[in-house]
Amino acid sequence: MRFNKALIWILVLSFFTSSLLLGGNGVVNAAEIDSIPHTNRAFKDYDNSFLSVSGYASLGVKDRSQYIDTSNYRQVKTEREFLQAILDAQAGNVKVIEVAKDLNFGWTSLNLSSDEAKKYRFITKYRNPMNGFTNPKIASSGVSQLNIDGVDGLTIFSKKGQTIRSVEIKLQRSMNDIVLRNLNFDGMWQWDDTGKHKEVGWSFIKINGANNVWIDHCKFTIASDGLIDTENGGSNITISWSEFGLPANENPPEDSDIYQSIQFMEEKYASNELNYDSVYYNMRNGGATKEQIMAYAAYHSKVHLSGSGDKDYVNYVSSSGNEIKDGNQRIRITLAYNSYTNVGQRIPMVRQGTGHAYNLYLDNSTHNDVLENVSAIAEYGTDTLSRALNARNGASIAADTSVFNDINEPITGAEIQGLDTSNMDAQWAELFQSAYNRNLIVNSKITNQYGTYTGSSWDNNGENLFTKGFTWHDKSTIGNWAWSSQIVGIENMSKTNPPIDPFTFEYMYDEVLPYTYNVLPLDSVVPTLTKHAGANKVNMSPIGWLKTDYSSKNKEN
Repeated sequence: MRFNKALIWILVLSFFTSSLLLGGNGVVNAAEIDSIPHTNRAFKDYDNSFLSVSGYASLGVKDRSQYIDTSNYRQVKTEREFLQAILDAQAGNVKVIEVAKDLNFGWTSLNLSSDEAKKYRFITKYRNPMNGFTNPKIASSGVSQLNIDGVDGLTIFSKKGQTIRSVEIKLQRSMNDIVLRNLNFDGMWQWDDTGKHKEVGWSFIKINGANNVWIDHCKFTIASDGLIDTENGGSNITISWSEFGLPANENPPEDSDIYQSIQFMEEKYASNELNYDSVYYNMRNGGATKEQIMAYAAYHSKVHLSGSGDKDYVNYVSSSGNEIKDGNQRIRITLAYNSYTNVGQRIPMVRQGTGHAYNLYLDNSTHNDVLENVSAIAEYGTDTLSRALNARNGASIAADTSVFNDINEPITGAEIQGLDTSNMDAQWAELFQSAYNRNLIVNSKITNQYGTYTGSSWDNNGENLFTKGFTWHDKSTIGNWAWSSQIVGIENMSKTNPPIDPFTFEYMYDEVLPYTYNVLPLDSVVPTLTKHAGANKVNMSPIGWLKTDYSSKNKEN
């Protein structure tokens, strides 16, 4: 039989193309991947529909606009009014709290009477820093912890981006369907002169097992520990249209935490009260100016911890026989349309659970400028990490259509946990040694000291700028994607009596992301987030802030 020459060339070209597109396991070659497997997304330009609740929180957060002009709506202008509103929310009598004035919840500033302390026992004094205060403003006001539990359905918002200062808000496991919108969080940072970020654990928000949480259009400056952390199995969480961190600034406002703290350190330096153990002393003695150190201080190390410990691999049964659903395998978190400035790591870090990110903008350029231009700060400063995705203990994290500027390690860690156990105790390092961690970045752009690259972290067989901080175990896994994993036999395991043999895992390769999502085109991510992400960036009426759906069928806001 004779073949037409054109047909032969078509067959050869078809074979050659198939060889390029298919890996040895029949999976489409990574170079052709521009979307996350098993997802449904739509590209569109910014409009009001982007205000709708997105991601995992969309599965359980409810509209509360019906509470306008009812007894369930509470406007607060003082700290005590806020505390009373929380107390009434725990009783089921308040569903909406509108913050109408800036609030300072520093423990000393609150100055609760003994009767008030008993009444509002959910707010307590936060422990002092191990080595004392370096921020006179916080030393004067104090810091508090606000533990909220027993609430099913609550929205806390402001119309004008009011500020909540000097309090860590903990959303406990009995909390469900919680919304925080259009709020500015500040007043939880001071200079750590050891450079280790271990003196105090001040965070802004801890989702301590709560379910169905939406944090939207908020601003978070810098804190001494995490910005928003998820612990004890918190699930169905979305953090959207929010702004994290600060640009490096040699002349910050005089009432800012950075100015107050660095001015305090400068006075100690001028009075010869510091020695060689002091980071500040070494920087100043090495030639850095006070103003340059202020610019360096505008950096936040740990952003989104999700899963506080390796031991939380499974739910546990209480002494009363009830199952407490706090295992890390329950974690489901979405980061959408957020802007991050001068951040170190954990965007996000997830243990066992699942993270989904899209339309993020990370920019560490002004911090890196300080490190490059001030030799004494580069030598003695410890805030040099520049990382983003970090899946651990069999977790999955995928980022879609995002921009990474001066981020040295967009993905960090190792594909198999056994290659990355430096932060795990020996027992857990052994138990999780066989866990595969899945990290993926698609349709995104990175620019850093190594160059500029646009594409996927699977491109070029996983060798590109997105994977500079990542260790592969077996590159034949490129092209496979599991949205979640499960420890085999976990239903028969006990947290108090963990197994001896290493865990084995099963991975859900056919699982589909349980929601659809809208994505801004890559070239519009930076200008759109610069304009709209953060507190007081969107002007809406109270009824607008209480809605969850802004699609064309539901236009009123």
